[in-house]
Amino acid sequence: MELAIARYRLLFKHPFGTAHGLRDGTDSVFVRLNEREIVGYGEATLPPYLKETQMSVVHEISIAEVKQFINSLDHSVLMSFPSDLPLSGPSRSALSTAYYDLISKHLGIRINELLEVGSERSEAKTMVTMGHSKSDEVASKLIELPASDLLKVKLGSELDRSTLEALSTLDDRPFFLDANQGWTRVEQALELISLVGADRVRGIEQPFAKERWDLHRELKRRTDVPVFSDESIQDLDDLESAGEAFSGVNLKLMKCGGLDNALKMANRAKELGLEVMLGSMSESSLGCGAMAALSGCADLLDLDGPWLIKNDPFEGMSMNNGSLQIAGGSGIGVDPREGLELDWVKL
Repeated sequence: MELAIARYRLLFKHPFGTAHGLRDGTDSVFVRLNEREIVGYGEATLPPYLKETQMSVVHEISIAEVKQFINSLDHSVLMSFPSDLPLSGPSRSALSTAYYDLISKHLGIRINELLEVGSERSEAKTMVTMGHSKSDEVASKLIELPASDLLKVKLGSELDRSTLEALSTLDDRPFFLDANQGWTRVEQALELISLVGADRVRGIEQPFAKERWDLHRELKRRTDVPVFSDESIQDLDDLESAGEAFSGVNLKLMKCGGLDNALKMANRAKELGLEVMLGSMSESSLGCGAMAALSGCADLLDLDGPWLIKNDPFEGMSMNNGSLQIAGGSGIGVDPREGLELDWVKL
């Protein structure tokens, strides 16, 4: 089995703003596994608020132990990716996704079938994201976004009244508000919910710092709008007490460390009565397409990276009248885009 990696920078169509700041793109590392003519792909996407970098991911994947392990993989006897490799979440996600993509292609099935998720089709609601924007930017940005069930709105540390008022006038979709830990008072969240109208707010995500479970508990107590966690819940252990402060959880491959771990967390979240959102960190069609394989166990799909970036190196993912669709056959169902070459380095 041959292992190769490629560094890449995904570029946004517009500078993308959240409470973390404004950025023009996201560093990524793509992984390729070849077994004769069968090829599997994976992606590690590394926004600046993660501690991992391209350099650290490349180093992790390049060390001898990982290379030796990859060379020893035998898909005929090993159908799950081990959890004991010395890998961070992004590195393990990229490697394990490439491995599952390769195995499912070898078997001629979709990756959701390999993971025994069932059909990719589900009743999960789709959303696309409006980055932190000024009110006079809203109209032009909305035109570029595909139709979806919900509109996710990134909000800064300020109340963003004018932006929300402009969006409310120009778009009639329900809102999902995401503050990315930007607020410090429960009243900030309640005021924005009141401004939009509680009946139009499908959920509010991680309004306070990840360690401020007390504020999230209070907000959950004072509103019927579902409160979703992102940074506050990183793994299975965090899920066990999530219900006291949250109504749902946003799962991301870079946090979970791969599809297998994300599936375990999704199943446990459902057992605990939590809603499940499948999210991303602005991944390409490859990473978002991989996460879409778990759609059958989700309530909400926040997999809109392909519509926010302008140099997606993969294709095969689309949104049709608000429905997320994957075009390809076996594996993840996306393929490298013709004419946009990645600089692969064999390890």
